[in-house]
Amino acid sequence: MRKKLLAFIILFVLSGCSQKIITNNEESILNNEISTYKEVIKDGKVEIDGISYDIISVTKTTYKYDDNGNVLERFTTSDGSETRIEYLYENNLLIEDRMYSNYELSLTSYYYYEDDLLIKKRTVSKGGLEAVTEYSYENKTETQTSYSSSGSISYISTAYLDDDDKILKVITEEGEIMTSSTFHYDNDLLIKVIVERNGIKIKTFSYEYNNVGDKTIEYNIWHGEVNTLFAAFFDYEYDENLLPKTVIMYRIQSPIEEENILQIFLQ
Repeated sequence: MRKKLLAFIILFVLSGCSQKIITNNEESILNNEISTYKEVIKDGKVEIDGISYDIISVTKTTYKYDDNGNVLERFTTSDGSETRIEYLYENNLLIEDRMYSNYELSLTSYYYYEDDLLIKKRTVSKGGLEAVTEYSYENKTETQTSYSSSGSISYISTAYLDDDDKILKVITEEGEIMTSSTFHYDNDLLIKVIVERNGIKIKTFSYEYNNVGDKTIEYNIWHGEVNTLFAAFFDYEYDENLLPKTVIMYRIQSPIEEENILQIFLQ
């Protein structure tokens, strides 16, 4: 379950990158075509349910791995900027990562464990400011408490798990504001997240995957007086172990009518 835990705790630090063990089914995929999204991206546009949207950004990320499939380096380019993250492991546990923005060190994070459970993350910025996140565990719940550089609590998040250790709900408290995220799965793949703040739905996420289990589409609807669609499409290049070597992400952002939201989530 620890990898599911890291998805909650580290907040997709290895986003777009799944660490897999090759199964017989995946060995057959190596010799066949890997599926992708049906939408066609052409001339800086993508069509979703008959509506054409402009691509607002293209991000390219490359990955390097160790022999255990752990990410050693993540290098991202987008709109002329470059970000590189280096990862350091000990006994197959992430203990440190360093983020470089345009080749200058900007953040360093340290991870501390007890009985192979992450109990603390300490992040130090280029200017020396330090933020700390602590983790605690009880039966089918995991709590994350984040502290600002001044030592005050920024937020507290509690994840509730099912019998298979999949996250069912995350409750986040930031002062007087309470946010609830509910997770929905299909065959162990996360397909939808509904986010409510103080009882009002504010965001809906929807995910689609290829036949390797990597995310190919992410839809994010921000609900409000004007509903806004954020969407991302992912293209992959894989290594011989079916680990992503290169991921290209295309993003769109646009107002969206309520009836078109229903089309997206019912397709």
